[in-house]
Amino acid sequence: MTDKRIKNEQWFVKELVSKINNREISKPRFQRKRKWDTLPTNENTPNERAYIQFLFDTGNSVHAITFGQETTGIKICFSNIDGNNRINAIKHFMDKPFEIFTEYLYELIELISSLELDEQDKELLIKIFSNLSYVEIVNFKYHLFFNKNGHDVFYSRIKKYRDEFEKIIEEKIHPKLKINDSENFDSTVKINVNLFEGYNTDELCKTFEDINKYNSKLTETELLSCRLFNEINFDIADNIFKTELENCIIDYYTTKSDGEVLDCYIYDTKRDKINAHDFIVGFQNLCHKKYPNFIPMTDAVGLSLFFKLYRLLYVSYSTFTTDNVNEFKEVILSSCNILNQLIMSIFTDKINNKLFNTTCQAKLRTLGKNNLFILLISIIGFKNKKVELNIIKKNLEKCILYHFMVKDLKSKEERENFRNYDIITYDGGSKFIEGVTKTMLTSPENISIKLTDQRFSELLAQLYKENNNPSQRKLENGKNKNDKRRPLKFFEKTIMFYYYKEKISTNMLENEFSIEHICPNSSEWDGELDKDRTGNLIPIIASINSSRGNRHINEYYASENGKSFCGFIKDIIPKNDVYDKIVNHEKKPVIKSVELYNAMCEKNEEEYRQNFINCLFN
Repeated sequence: MTDKRIKNEQWFVKELVSKINNREISKPRFQRKRKWDTLPTNENTPNERAYIQFLFDTGNSVHAITFGQETTGIKICFSNIDGNNRINAIKHFMDKPFEIFTEYLYELIELISSLELDEQDKELLIKIFSNLSYVEIVNFKYHLFFNKNGHDVFYSRIKKYRDEFEKIIEEKIHPKLKINDSENFDSTVKINVNLFEGYNTDELCKTFEDINKYNSKLTETELLSCRLFNEINFDIADNIFKTELENCIIDYYTTKSDGEVLDCYIYDTKRDKINAHDFIVGFQNLCHKKYPNFIPMTDAVGLSLFFKLYRLLYVSYSTFTTDNVNEFKEVILSSCNILNQLIMSIFTDKINNKLFNTTCQAKLRTLGKNNLFILLISIIGFKNKKVELNIIKKNLEKCILYHFMVKDLKSKEERENFRNYDIITYDGGSKFIEGVTKTMLTSPENISIKLTDQRFSELLAQLYKENNNPSQRKLENGKNKNDKRRPLKFFEKTIMFYYYKEKISTNMLENEFSIEHICPNSSEWDGELDKDRTGNLIPIIASINSSRGNRHINEYYASENGKSFCGFIKDIIPKNDVYDKIVNHEKKPVIKSVELYNAMCEKNEEEYRQNFINCLFN
């Protein structure tokens, strides 16, 4: 076995790039994906431009790039342990310097724009120069370049401008791309290199962890890629699941290699064994495919959701045994399935799609990682206590709806007050979340124990109060403002949704719906009135509504379909005698009594509220 040693060398940029081009350097399995932006987004963000400028200023990388070195036959190969972002920045600059320093071409582009050429020729010239590599631009010879690269016919049209081009290139561009105005960047700048010779993959993996464990730029998930690299002493019993999992692992590493200049590790099902990191990452991405409405892809921010779940359930990351891995797979799949069933039952596809264009289901995608952490752990807690499925769903239903309804509150003070009872909203850090989830595992009923019917009633009362705002519908020049109708809030969609789930015949839900006004949107009135208040809004079959226009409410009953539909929502649509006291239709609709209008709205809002409360608690 080769003796271990660490060598310190200096490579010129030219040597580093040559090794990259000759595919002598690869990126190992545990190395993270490149993260630097090309250009600065703010002063504190590392970026390629700032690093290349640093190399120009110092002529030296200062901090070393670390490689593992292995000799195979007559070839020496390197695996990048640390410095992937810097390698990508150097290679990018050498390949496309004007993508990093675009302003260096400005004077040349101005010249091209002033030439007597077709626009197509000008665009081609700009494209050619924009794509030149560093070596091409610093060695640029006008005649040789165009003829050597198959532009001889084009050159015949532009050769008369040679002196003007070469003057700008030599006097304006070259000094900016060279060190001290004369020396080439790639043969002058030195890169400090640490070479770990004779180290195996496990040892290099540990080196990566040691280098980066105190680096705040690496997330815990990224560090776990090396910490769990050699945790492979488990087998997955379900072969169908294993195949799906491996496909997600392959996709993960393929995505991880996008945009990288080094040859990257790609998972091979025949060669490689799934390690603990790949299992968790692949499993979460697999669940994202199955449940895209609420399970996110494994992210690079903080600790990923499934790592959080595993650590809570099995205490540490040194517990990846066959029993634990297979149990974890079953527990998580079952919990995700229950949560999915709940979502589908709360926002039934047919009603959701017809009434609100899937916006209610889409709202669930805004649940954060820790929100989902608490929800899934509470499901596991309920299952451990053998609680019936319908009771599990009912507890989570209250929790999820309350959480999103509180977000609709405008008043910060009221929002903070109601948030005190929202168990999946939190203000503390990781220790707080850890405490909450441990409680949910043993006492899952806590997820909704404070969410009483009285609490929901108070929340809806506050939402109505804030949302129904006549001061925003004041008279303007003696006439009411029929301004653009405001979008419905989540709580309004939800209470209407529940009303229709409870009241409407299933076959009616095949129709297209629209949200319409009981007292027409085009109505006029004296005083202050909110034409868009919740109690004046109803989802109604589009064809029934179009037959009404801005006419009397009884137009809804003109067809058999209309009569049948209105029979289901008769508690919301006012009878003719009640409606006639509110609206006059002699010419255009006029609301005669703001007081009676508000009374109608209050009655309907109470119908929506009471139906919703009954559905949640009865």
